[in-house]
Formats: sequence, structure tokens, C-alpha cells
Amino acid sequence: MNFIKVILFASLGFHGFCVAGCKYEESSCYLTNLGLLEQKEKMISGDEYSHLMLNGKEIFKTKSAYMVLNDDNMGYFKNKQYVTIKLIISFVSFEPCLHNEYYGYCNKNIIADFSDKKPVFSNIFISDSGNSVINWVSWGKKNAIIVFEDGSRFKYENGRVERITGN
Repeated sequence: MNFIKVILFASLGFHGFCVAGCKYEESSCYLTNLGLLEQKEKMISGDEYSHLMLNGKEIFKTKSAYMVLNDDNMGYFKNKQYVTIKLIISFVSFEPCLHNEYYGYCNKNIIADFSDKKPVFSNIFISDSGNSVINWVSWGKKNAIIVFEDGSRFKYENGRVERITGN
């Protein structure tokens, strides 16, 4: 039980750090090895897009109400602060999509990689059902495996995400 309290306290502490450094109200922030990553939702941006800002400069935008920055990110501790190297961003676009046999508003995902001198964004990937959420992520040095609740699996390596077929 004490372990759960420590995890809960630590996660609240990280969020508290980020909120203090965030420029925009009601946004979420992550410290990366390239600087402060900040989400600016559609409601705050005043346009039709949600934005990701790195050190105050836009690095990604999507036509959606908001983006979810997945908690299963990869990183390390430096000076008692968690530094994010890679994370998965999920969002639902305003435009419906046709994916496999699913037609509707798909849950789209992209990996942001901050391990080099500038951020790299992977291709967009969608679970087999089109609307499943991430169940777990296994980050490795060379690649990552992403598994969705619907059982679909993907592999990230060198800035590219591919679907894994078979067992």
C-alpha cells in the first residue's frame, strides 16, 4: 500500500512541476531533454487546432479538441526531475475516418521522440478497431512495442511505427 502512495505522490509532484513552468493555463507540460513540452488545447488556442509547443515554439498541431499525452512515456530522472525522451500522443480528429471496416471518429496515435537534437514525430497509427486505447507499452533501447486493448500491436523503431501481425 505504501508503494501506491509513493507512486501517487510522485505523479502529483511531477504534474505540479509542469504546471508551474507552463505558459498556458490548463495545459499539461512535460520536461524533455530538449526543453519544456507544452500542450495548448483548441479551447485555449482559439483556432481549430490543438498544439504542442516546445520551448514556446509550435512543433505539432492537429485538428482536434485536445491531445492526450500518454503516461507510459520513456525517460529518466535528472536533478530530481523526470525528463521525457519519448511519449505517445493520442487524439481524435474532427474528421471521421474509414479504418479497416470501422467508419467513425478514430483514435489516432503518434510517437514524439526527443532523443536527438530535434524532435521526431512518427507516422500516425490506429488500433485495429479504430477506437481502442493503449493497454501497455514496452520501451526498449532500440524499439518499443505498443499494445491496444483490442489486441492490436505495433512496433516503433527509428521514427516509424508498423503494425505487428501474428503471435
